[in-house]
Amino acid sequence: MNKIKNQKIEQFLDDLSSSSATPGGGATAALTAAMAASLVEMVAGLTLGKTGYEKNQKEIRTIKTKAAKAGKILVVLADEDVTAYNSVVAGYGAKDKKRIKTALMRATDVPSDVIKLANQVEKMAARMVVIGNKNAVSDAKSALFLSQSAAKSALENVKINKRALAGIK
Repeated sequence: MNKIKNQKIEQFLDDLSSSSATPGGGATAALTAAMAASLVEMVAGLTLGKTGYEKNQKEIRTIKTKAAKAGKILVVLADEDVTAYNSVVAGYGAKDKKRIKTALMRATDVPSDVIKLANQVEKMAARMVVIGNKNAVSDAKSALFLSQSAAKSALENVKINKRALAGIK
């Protein structure tokens, strides 16, 4: 499978809908948060330099920069989630408890990172709802909802991987 960041949307969706376990919910959560970050960046771009928004230009520039950085990291995390899950499967296939534990810890760390970034994006989106271009408020709210969804989805991966870790003796 090609790296997610290099795929066209249609290819990713085909891969997602296949009978393969990857990409799955973890990669999708990361990409959902990345889309939210892109929307935040877009709303910031539609606000910068516009009349009526002069008071918050510095903050908006900062949000735009942070959203862009978060989005790039989240796309990388989508690929890392696939790699982490594939390592879990390989560990179980080898019946190697140490390898399984290591892989499950990584498979817990990746969605934990997604949650942290999605929460940051949510805060940026919430702020853009208030200070962003009023003609793009629906985009800022979409970013808010997508970031919340991404964090909740990633949390489910953390929970299932922690349960699996606890079950290894």
